Amino acid sequence: MHLPAEISENVLMGPMTSYSIGGPAKYYAKPAEQEILIRILQWAFDNGVQTFILGGGTNILVSDRGFEGLVVHLKDLDVKPVEINENGECTVGAGTMLTPFVRHLAGRGFSGMEDLIGIPGTVGGALIMNAGAYTQEINQSLIFVDVLTENMRVKRVKKEEIGFQYRSAPGLKGKIVLSSKFRFTPGDPQKLMTRVREVTAMRRDRQPLKWHSCGSVFKRPPGDYAGRLIEAAGLKGTSVGGAEISDKHANFIINRGNASASDVIELIRIAKRRVEEEFSVSLQREVSLIGFKKKEIQDT
Repeated sequence: MHLPAEISENVLMGPMTSYSIGGPAKYYAKPAEQEILIRILQWAFDNGVQTFILGGGTNILVSDRGFEGLVVHLKDLDVKPVEINENGECTVGAGTMLTPFVRHLAGRGFSGMEDLIGIPGTVGGALIMNAGAYTQEINQSLIFVDVLTENMRVKRVKKEEIGFQYRSAPGLKGKIVLSSKFRFTPGDPQKLMTRVREVTAMRRDRQPLKWHSCGSVFKRPPGDYAGRLIEAAGLKGTSVGGAEISDKHANFIINRGNASASDVIELIRIAKRRVEEEFSVSLQREVSLIGFKKKEIQDT
């Protein structure tokens, strides 16, 4: 099978993820232009190669074996300096990193995302999972998203067509985010930067940021918090191999330096089982599992 020049083989995925865990991608590409992206995806389709779209590498756990397909890394795709017009509107490439973008907005005096400071990953990835924190979600300031559809066509999807839900964006499923347009509200730069510093401090105080992790492992159950339930089940500090349920925030499973994906999976299974046994609450994973066989992730 002939490989396009832009595709590499057997590239280790661990260093590309916030967990710093994961084996190699059989094929890997990091296109910087839309035309190259389409050519690579067309090659994968023509050759029956499974494809995974990687953004900032957050909110995922990659199998120790890696991924037996093509990983398309969009971190560099059409990333340009962010320009905001007088109406507070701006178009942002999917590979733009979220936290620097949020800080830029606040410093310029535009409100709408300041509570999202510190959420790792790209703007495109944040849209796919409808990232949110405290009083805000990324969809609230959104106007539209330009996506690449399954048949390799660029399509503009309006916010109201996406059907955003808690930590999900049904209308973006199966599509690749290319760019998005937002409209932000003018505000006082000093007050906005004060809020940015407050949220940053709260994250530092409440989350185990010095360790590699995927962020929150489970979604928030209705009327409660996954971290509270896991802590109430007595699981803070529980470890398997090099992975541990954080003693700072129980909805974080951290990599203490030598954790394997199977270590993390076992802790996910333990937390889910114990919370269901003690509180009759079925926790739902927020972290996506990449490259695993079905039998490996049963009961997670």
